Amino acid sequence: MDHPEQQGDRGLEPTVGEQLRLGEFLKALEQASEQELRQMCRVMAQQVLITYPSAMRYLAREAARNLSGAPWSVESSARLMEALKGSS
Repeated sequence: MDHPEQQGDRGLEPTVGEQLRLGEFLKALEQASEQELRQMCRVMAQQVLITYPSAMRYLAREAARNLSGAPWSVESSARLMEALKGSS
């Protein structure tokens, strides 16, 4: 299933919505206080250095299981959603 904002498979090319969200985020950075900037850095560091690599390893393992004939489980979906919610 394709991303709703993207037509066709273009690899890692960002969607228009993702570009707009980046613009909004950059605008918010310009208006943020030093304390807010530090908090944003903490959250982003957690996501980039811990959550996303863990999620990628987990998804890669699940993809390998799927290719080997083992289906995606309800538990796997729940664990992934829990991990992603914990990063925000």
